[in-house]
Amino acid sequence: MSRRLPALVIVMVTVAALIVAARSTPDPTIATFAAVRTPWMPAAPAGDQLSDSWFCPGVPATGEEGVGGEILIGNRSAAPVTADIQWLGGAGAAIDETVVVEPFSRTVLDATTRLTAPFVSAVVEINGGPAIVEQRVIHPAGRPVSPCADDTSSTWYLAEGFTVGGSLNNIVLTNPFDDAAIVNIGFATADGSRVPAGYQGLPVPPRSVRVLDLGAPGAGAQGEDRLAVQVEASRGQLVVGRSQHFLAGNRLGYTMSLAAPALRDQWWFADGDKRSGVTERFSIYNPTGSTVEVDAIFLGVAAIADVEPITVPARQVVTFDPGQVATLPEGRHATVFSTRAEPSIVVERVVTETIDGRPGSSVVLGAPPSPDGYVASTWHLVAGPETATSAALVIFNPDNTPGTLTVQSVGPDGLEPVPGLESIEIGAAAIATIDLTAEQAIGRELVVTSTGRIFVERSLLSGSGEGRTSSWLVPAAP
Repeated sequence: MSRRLPALVIVMVTVAALIVAARSTPDPTIATFAAVRTPWMPAAPAGDQLSDSWFCPGVPATGEEGVGGEILIGNRSAAPVTADIQWLGGAGAAIDETVVVEPFSRTVLDATTRLTAPFVSAVVEINGGPAIVEQRVIHPAGRPVSPCADDTSSTWYLAEGFTVGGSLNNIVLTNPFDDAAIVNIGFATADGSRVPAGYQGLPVPPRSVRVLDLGAPGAGAQGEDRLAVQVEASRGQLVVGRSQHFLAGNRLGYTMSLAAPALRDQWWFADGDKRSGVTERFSIYNPTGSTVEVDAIFLGVAAIADVEPITVPARQVVTFDPGQVATLPEGRHATVFSTRAEPSIVVERVVTETIDGRPGSSVVLGAPPSPDGYVASTWHLVAGPETATSAALVIFNPDNTPGTLTVQSVGPDGLEPVPGLESIEIGAAAIATIDLTAEQAIGRELVVTSTGRIFVERSLLSGSGEGRTSSWLVPAAP
């Protein structure tokens, strides 16, 4: 029987107390420029930050009817900001553009009118104030949204790949720099880990996007139900995303998401659901040279569901199905995966919901606390619902005290409350779902704030009639 739950809870409460104590007196406000970050997750810059960079993982721009993508830039400040944009496609195809994003507004840019390529990525340099950049894919099988990265990295990891029945699993490598990057790629399947010679020393030309279809004939990973990927740059840095088009294996739909730039010892998920018609699977990838034990802990539920520690051998990926946990109650739950080893794992979740006999699947990477234990109390959304959506936000309160939530939108005159969402109670260690149906919540940047720490996922309509597409909001930077 696992006995680590009490220890983890104590650790989280202690971290919360330390953070509150350390930050009870705010530092003086000083205008800042983009700072060097420790890899975390895409984070919203502070209101006094004058410049920042965003690196989008890529959208399809083939020119095919009904297929494309958008870059969305949200400016929540009272002054205009300038966005210098590099549009990147195949080698030698980059173009530059500058746009002005007016105060308290959102600008949406169509990638397909800039370049034609299998995938187009964007690098957005913001000057003049804080802004957030996200992307949206437009595809007949789904309309997934994703925050853009706020930094490049020499390492990237993906845990939940899938190539069953011809399903597409494209690794999208973006090099935004003026020198070529050289990458080495390895992957793990149910049969073990592989480091194919053909994936070593791959060049990614300057200012370009290179796409690897791991499920293509001869690519080495056809028909895989379990496929984790590690990308390491031996020269340079880059951004890595993954495009998935599910075609079989009880999965349908389209997802596009950012990889993880670093391994962690904790990964959190706010939006779990155990009920008829829904399947949930977690993939846990350990690319290190040592076996690790991982605890899966369910939170926000009425009764503790005891789970034996999950053993993840070195350089392997294992899967975990909450539906097989008999003691896990029906309904929503949050989940945290934790290991006492050094940061050594990456965890992703796939949820498939079957509606009228047709499955729809969505994949999301877990959210790690920042390296100092910080968890945000304010989260931002630029790519939100375009139509009224029930349970569009799923929020988990990790603390042992209740809190109050507020949802605001960025309107023509600045932040304004969304009617009915001015003061929402969330219980201690509890989950809340929020409907976004008011006019002020549609097609605008939104800001979710809490009196305590929270994790916030969005769950938007896929646009294809095949369920939902999930992704994290953008947390406020520490």
